[in-house]
Amino acid sequence: MEQAQELVKRKKALESEIKQLEAELSEHGVNRTEALVDEEGYPRGDIEIVAIRQIRQSLICKQNDLRELMSEIEKKLVSLHSTTSASALDAETSQRPFARVSIVTPNSPASEAGLLVGDKIVKYGSVDATNHDNLKKLSTETINNIKKPLPVTIERVIDGRPQTLELTLRLRHGWGGESLLGCHILPLQT
Repeated sequence: MEQAQELVKRKKALESEIKQLEAELSEHGVNRTEALVDEEGYPRGDIEIVAIRQIRQSLICKQNDLRELMSEIEKKLVSLHSTTSASALDAETSQRPFARVSIVTPNSPASEAGLLVGDKIVKYGSVDATNHDNLKKLSTETINNIKKPLPVTIERVIDGRPQTLELTLRLRHGWGGESLLGCHILPLQT
């Protein structure tokens, strides 16, 4: 972003220099394209041809510099826009539910945390819609968080409207069931 802003400052400076050169041409009584010779092909005696040619040459160079700078600005803005769009898309995708709870065993860690059948999982520890690998990462996340609090973000329909809730699972052995979690999670059908 700062690079693009710096390029825009350089663009404004170049445009100012171009206007100044055009004003100098105007002071000499000519414009960018006006002929410097008379009808017979001789240099005009009423103007300073060498000074005008130098100003025109500087003007052409500045216009070429401006054209190149505009191309650079365009590339930076496209790059900035695509990066911003990708970041926004990743953020939006990571907040999308990717799995749903199909069974919750009573008195299990899942039940104690407040998970209900039908809850949609938005985030399970560090796992979300962008990295769950067909739910394989859920088991890794579960194993890595035994006896640790595991934050889970869910989407639950309350009064007909989806609500996002934050729950904390406390995974442990010996709660009376076979698994660490005490629920069954299925991929969300899209």
